[in-house]
Amino acid sequence: MTKSNELIDGDYFLADRAAWFTVDGFSVRIHTADEGIIVDIYRLNEETQESIAGTYAFYSELDTDNGLDQ
Repeated sequence: MTKSNELIDGDYFLADRAAWFTVDGFSVRIHTADEGIIVDIYRLNEETQESIAGTYAFYSELDTDNGLDQ
């Protein structure tokens, strides 16, 4: 993963249903599932270990008028 100072508060779109981000000393994985999205946070360089935090959101929680794009 490459560090870039040019990417500040931009809009990003998942092209392959998943993406990794390096943020300070963390690795953050955002990925989609059949039911919604999942965010997992790992210690940097410990991505094969258990995540230290995570959350999820279901598509059913979205207002379909707000651009649900599956």
